[in-house]
This record gives sequence, structure tokens and C-alpha cells, in this order.
Amino acid sequence: MAKLKEKILQALKNSSQLEITLNNVSKSQENLLKNHSNPVFNQKDKNKILKKFTDLQNIARSLQRYKNLNENNYDQDAQEEKENIETILLKGGISYNKYIWHSENSENTCDVCKSLDGKEFDFYDEVPERPHPNCKCTVEIVEDTSSNSDFERVKEENNDTNKIPSQNPTSQSTSKSQSPQPNHAPKNTPQSQRWIKPCNGPITSGFGKRVAPVPGASEYHNGWDIGVSVGTPVSTIADGKVIAVGPARGYGNWVAIDHGIINGIKVTSEYGHISSWNVSYGQTVKQGQVIAKSGNTGTSSGPHLHITIREGNFQGKAVDPGKYIKIGF
Repeated sequence: MAKLKEKILQALKNSSQLEITLNNVSKSQENLLKNHSNPVFNQKDKNKILKKFTDLQNIARSLQRYKNLNENNYDQDAQEEKENIETILLKGGISYNKYIWHSENSENTCDVCKSLDGKEFDFYDEVPERPHPNCKCTVEIVEDTSSNSDFERVKEENNDTNKIPSQNPTSQSTSKSQSPQPNHAPKNTPQSQRWIKPCNGPITSGFGKRVAPVPGASEYHNGWDIGVSVGTPVSTIADGKVIAVGPARGYGNWVAIDHGIINGIKVTSEYGHISSWNVSYGQTVKQGQVIAKSGNTGTSSGPHLHITIREGNFQGKAVDPGKYIKIGF
């Protein structure tokens, strides 16, 4: 993935490469998520990794918009989206930072640790975990700003000034857009059972208004996106009964669970973009029971789990999952 930026720029010139490039971006996102959960990184660097994951998520959405606009012959809008992507890329949307492994020099330094000392990994590679339980080796992120001059180079190639596209119904700038942050303020739990997150991972896109991932899609995000690698176990957030399972438009593969009447209101939860499921229609499930594995199916800009909580009849009004799920960060 060392040339991810170049691959994206090349795909913008040759649209036939877009699908392959989107898969490359998705793989890079998955590697970043694995590194975010790797204990060899300190919290400060984990924050950098999560920021880069969000950057790639926005780039993937913009690439998907460009692909759809181009395929539907919206030439002017596609050109604006293309220039927007180039501007984001060349002004820091993708960096060539490196990871450097530092082995601890002590009695716990084994041969594997010694062999890794000073080893460099590309920012979009998956970094190995510590080789043994007593290992205290660390990995640091080294910034690389040598590629900043690329922006001027591509400007000259295009013989025009790159610009950010104006807002319109089918193409929106992602350079200023940020995923809404979920409200983590304490709320009254609607039932005695404390509801839980379906999987461990950062919330990369919160509930509410956002930039639509593809033309024609809703700009209103009806749940949370939780950044996790493909194949991560997904648990039900509370006791309930499975009321839907299988493929669904937009969601890819999904599972829906009826949690019964809570404070006089029927409540359901939906788990989207999953790669597989291990429950069936009508099955009763307990809180924390693994019902599926996360994936990247449907309309998705990278590996993650989408969760929606609804009140009312089946597929009723979506509400902020923070109303039901307490999280400690």
C-alpha cells in the first residue's frame, strides 16, 4: 500500500481502475483498524491512526461519488469531484508516514524482538503484535512531509487550479466535512438492563447529518458506524428476537432484532454491512450473544459495522443509539 496515493490519482485518470482502487483503500482502512487495537502503539499514536482512518473513509466516499457520477454521465459534477479528491489527497489526505519498531533492551528481549528492532513499516501496513507476553517493545509513527510538493506538480499537469466543488445535490465537498460526533452525555437508560456496544471499536460516523456516501443516498445518517476489521464478532446489544436476516439494499447483509416494548415503545436494532451471520429468523437471543461477523457489504466505504436503533413498528423512526447504549469514552 506504499503507493496508495499514486494508485488513486491514476484511477482518476483511468476510471476502469476505480473498483480495484476502492478495494485497496478498504484494505488500508482495515490495516489501520488493526493497528489502532495493537498494544504496541501509545494512545497519542492511536489517535493519529484513527484520524487517518477517518480521512480514508472520507476519501472512499468521495471516490464512490465520483465513480457514480462518471458512470451516469454527470460530466461536470464528476470533474468537480475529481478535482476535489486530488486537492484532498495532495494536501495531506494520504501521507507516507512510517512505523518504526523499537525493541526493549533487557532480559526480555528475545531473538524475534532483536530482529524487529529498527524495522520500518509503511503507514498502511499491518504492524505485528508483541512477540511474547513479557515484551515491552513499542512502535512509533514517524512523520514524512516530503510529498507536499506533489500538489503543485499535479496542478501543472492539469494546467488549471484545483478547486473545491460547490455544494449541489449530487456532489459535495469532503475537505471540510467531518463525521458528526456522537453525543456521549449521560442519558436515562430506558430499561433496567444496561445496553452494550455490539463490538469494540471507535465510532467513526455518528448519528445525524453527514455527506452522502453515494449520489442519491441520504445525507442523514440513521445510526453509528463502528470501525472494526472484517470478521469481528458482533453481539446483540440487548435481549430480543431475530426478525430479519439476510441481504438488504444499502445494508448489504444485515440482522434485525426486536427488543420488545421499552417504556411503552417498541424498540428494534439493526446490524448492517456484516460479512456473515449465525442466527436465524425467529430465534431468541440474549444480550452479548454473537449474532454475526462484521464486514464491508452493501453501500460501504470501508470495513465497519453499522448499527441503527429504531422506535415504533418494524423499521420505524431511527434514534441516536446513544439514547440506549452507554459508552465510556
